[in-house]
Amino acid sequence: MNLEDNILWGNIIKVHGVKGELLVQVFSDDLTDYETLESVFVEIKQKQIPFFLSSFNFATQKRCILSFEDITTVEQAKPLVGSDIYIPVSKMAEADESRLSYQAIIGFEVVDTIQGKLGVISNFFQKTGQDLLMMDYQHAEILIPVTEEIVHSVDIKTKQVITTLPEGLIEIYLNEDASEEEDAD
Repeated sequence: MNLEDNILWGNIIKVHGVKGELLVQVFSDDLTDYETLESVFVEIKQKQIPFFLSSFNFATQKRCILSFEDITTVEQAKPLVGSDIYIPVSKMAEADESRLSYQAIIGFEVVDTIQGKLGVISNFFQKTGQDLLMMDYQHAEILIPVTEEIVHSVDIKTKQVITTLPEGLIEIYLNEDASEEEDAD
């Protein structure tokens, strides 16, 4: 399996208890689909290291408590706090494919129905009025409003976000960058 086939699933928040268990914030709406996971990948020093699970317990709707086979003490667990957890795309629940968390699509490629391949999702912003995706494009950061008319689908297998961007959206950001460079001169 290629590590590129893994998708961001959660983040280790803190050590839980005295046996090295870890509290994990999961980017999913339904954790019951994941209680049969046998292993996960923990990002350590920019590498995804596999860990086998010895237990999976529910904490809240979006949090779970994981125990890893080789982690049995608080001292062993502490260095993992703050690390991201990945799972293979093939293990992602079908329900989550349609309501994939924005956090999970960071790194996905934006493919526009008119302009083709554009850039990569680098961040997201969940606002009260409008959710936004940030795309890196030609050294500029482009904000893409998340609406049904603009963001059509997310293909987790190919790691692509399919869009139809409004005419002139990219140019607005590219012109801002050019204006800032002229002001600096």
